[in-house]
Formats: sequence, C-alpha cells, structure tokens
Amino acid sequence: MNAIRKILVPTDFSPHADEAFRVAQVLAKATGAEIVIFHVSHAPAVAAEGGALLTASSGGNLTDVWGRFKSLPAVDPAVKVEHKAIVAERPKVAHILEMLEKSGCDLIVMGTHGHTRLSHLLTGSVTEDVVRQAHCPVLLVKAPAHAAAPRPAPAAAKAETDPAHKA
Repeated sequence: MNAIRKILVPTDFSPHADEAFRVAQVLAKATGAEIVIFHVSHAPAVAAEGGALLTASSGGNLTDVWGRFKSLPAVDPAVKVEHKAIVAERPKVAHILEMLEKSGCDLIVMGTHGHTRLSHLLTGSVTEDVVRQAHCPVLLVKAPAHAAAPRPAPAAAKAETDPAHKA
C-alpha cells in the first residue's frame, strides 16, 4: 500500500460517521495525511448569508450543513480538514466514488450501521458497494468507541486479584 496522503470520510452525521471521522483524524495525525469530509445533502438546498448551507432533513426541517461540519470535534487542530457537500435526492455510491476521484484520496474511512442481513438484502448497502468499487482501501468503523468499551472483570477474577479478599 502506498503512503496515505488524503483520507475521504463520507458523513451522514450519525454516531457511526462521527466515530469514523474521529478514527480518520487519528490516522491523519499519525501519517501526516489530510482529510476530506463530505456530506450528501437532500434537495432542496439554499446557500444563506453568513455561509450557511440550509438543506431539508428527512423530517422536513432545515439543517445547516456547514454548522454541522463545524460542530464535529477535532482530535488535533493541526490535522487539515476540508469540508465538502453535494446536493442530491439520496446518497449513492457514485457520489462517494466521484468525490474520491476529484479529491485524490488514498483511503476511505466510513461508518457502517451494521444493518441485519435481511435489511441489507431488501435495501442494499452503499457501504458494501463502496468496498467493492473503490480503487483504494476502505476502513469501516462499526460503532462509537464508548459502545465498544471493555466490560468490567467478573467478580471471581476480581476476588483473586484483590488483596482484601485473600485469606
């Protein structure tokens, strides 16, 4: 694998996508890479005064995409992050692959919701299509870090290592 210079992070602003952005930042910091994070916004979209990009959310409310980008937590301010948005009816694999080519990225880091097999068979998976069609490695991030935190040790193991429990 060649050196990683740019990392593409598609986001829908879900916890899985937020975790993918965090992981991408850690990788970028370690490799000196830049990040391109982008979002496919629902039509209609309006560019408002002050730099806001207002788009219709799934509930019909207006969402400021640039405001959402700015609210994403930065792991290290030294990591260069470029924000991009496109307007379409729904996200498609073609949008991700087009952004990959236009931005010259070497790696895609994206969150996956881990839908059930039945749900996947009925609706398909943009993530799976990206993995199959991308010309570069794709790193999938399944869950936020706090959801994968180590579980506490069983009581029996604790009793063996706790000096207060020794006879």
